[in-house]
Amino acid sequence: MPDDSDRWADELMGQMDLDQKVGQLLVLGFCGPVVTPDVVELIRDWHVGGLRISLKFRSMNLFHDVRPGTAPADWTLRSLHPPTGANRDFAFASPATHCTAAQYAEALNRLRQVSMDRPGAIPIHFTIDQEGSGSDDLLCGQKLFPHPMGIAATGDEDLAYRIALAVGRQARAVGVNMIHSPCLDVNTNPLNPEIGTRAYGDNAEDVTRYALASLRGFDEAGLIATGKHFPGRGESISDAHWGLPTVDLDRETLEAVHLAPYRPMIEAGIPAIMVAHSLYPALGAADTPASCSRRVVTEYLRGEMGFQGVITTDNMMMGGLLQKYELIEACLRAIEAGCDLVLLRDESPVRIRIVEAFREAVSSGRISEQRIDQSVLRVLKMRRRMGLSENGGLVDPAAAQASVRDGDTAAIAEEAARRSILLLRDREGLLPLAGDERVLLIEQVFPTHSMVNDADCHPGLLWDELCRRSDNVASVEINNIPTERDRERVLARLGEADVVVATNYYYHKAASSNTEIVRAAEQAGKKLIVVTNTPYEFGAPGEIGTVIVVFNPGAREHLLAAAETIYGKRTPTARLPVSI
Repeated sequence: MPDDSDRWADELMGQMDLDQKVGQLLVLGFCGPVVTPDVVELIRDWHVGGLRISLKFRSMNLFHDVRPGTAPADWTLRSLHPPTGANRDFAFASPATHCTAAQYAEALNRLRQVSMDRPGAIPIHFTIDQEGSGSDDLLCGQKLFPHPMGIAATGDEDLAYRIALAVGRQARAVGVNMIHSPCLDVNTNPLNPEIGTRAYGDNAEDVTRYALASLRGFDEAGLIATGKHFPGRGESISDAHWGLPTVDLDRETLEAVHLAPYRPMIEAGIPAIMVAHSLYPALGAADTPASCSRRVVTEYLRGEMGFQGVITTDNMMMGGLLQKYELIEACLRAIEAGCDLVLLRDESPVRIRIVEAFREAVSSGRISEQRIDQSVLRVLKMRRRMGLSENGGLVDPAAAQASVRDGDTAAIAEEAARRSILLLRDREGLLPLAGDERVLLIEQVFPTHSMVNDADCHPGLLWDELCRRSDNVASVEINNIPTERDRERVLARLGEADVVVATNYYYHKAASSNTEIVRAAEQAGKKLIVVTNTPYEFGAPGEIGTVIVVFNPGAREHLLAAAETIYGKRTPTARLPVSI
């Protein structure tokens, strides 16, 4: 006998025409909080079913003066480079629009109401990515938590559950329904440039334990969790954002290690799984990215592993995928492979071209309407589980604002930061520093700092915390990707200090860190303390004797713990959960 989810989904789908069904397969980008005419048109006229929202991030493909549907007929996108022409008007340096949690909730409510006013009142869902320090989603006063590896460094599965519950409650308060987390990758390759601390560890059992605890927290908060990146990105040597990786492992190793967390997560009822843009020869996908491979998506994930939930792609704008296929072709192949949702974090007219291409593919017979119906039904059942069958998921903005002041959440954030601070090594015994030692802080502007830029997350955050403990701290601020001018400024000031404290934050989306400047300070003969967000060589070069790891440089609680460690007010208890 069908349950309420089946009944609601069946009845709603029975009212949809083909255009409405096609729209449900797309999750497009929206950078709030300004509700623009084009996003209203996407929902109202093109029936888009989901938005991957981000409060602070700006899409590099944002067009200001081209209405949807008017892109040049010959425009095809094969790379992350925007097209040229008279219609281009990019605002790369535009500052992020600051807003409160209540204001953000109001903006999302407006979009929900647009979806409920369209024929059939088909509710839209909102998705975020939230993995700690590297996340650019949902930053409107919420507390931030460690990357998964930092959570595992505490050795406490219950803390993992409570962190997921806190993240979920904050997200749900502003109207978010789905999160692209937990990360199920087993980071067996220390040189992996993309996964790193986004993984709980390099051991499948550890990853499974912490992921299951996180799933429980997300579920209790009412947030749809998404395991990623199937079938596993932990062994990769390259970053799918910029190239097409091949995970060239034999099937036995792939299943014993990298696929191992998925079976217990599926048994525990994880509602969604994200498929990677990588090649897996052992699974019959030597030439076709997993996200576009029927062998991986339908035959293996659905057939052999028995997963019945929603399957989403990773972002289709990633460079590795676009080296293989033109964007629209890649999206069509993902649906043919068996994916239910196509994720496209783009804000250009190409979005409409994709909707049109989906319609044409069904009309021409390339993709059957039956195949579309299979995915739409799964997506609608998921939305029923989200609670969208009742008033479309509208939230109370006042409750959203209250969520950022929640005492329990603040206490969990403080505990997580305190317990995840990691003293990786202190070979020469430099710690703790005395208050009268002259310190020069080399502090990077990490992306989260500039996106938030409030009292608890800003470019001078570590300096602020060090100055609370000593009057002898000078600072030189540099870009996250240092310039030659930054290097010159640092070298010119080394003579001021007895000790140099240098941040060396690794940002996986830019594949960058501050290592060369750190090495220049070390070669100048200075006592050197490195504060980084990763225990791997990217942020903690082996020749550096004193290294402190904070698993979220964007949160005051974490840099407070770093400052207390530097001046001997705190003895770190975290243990490294991986081999390096």
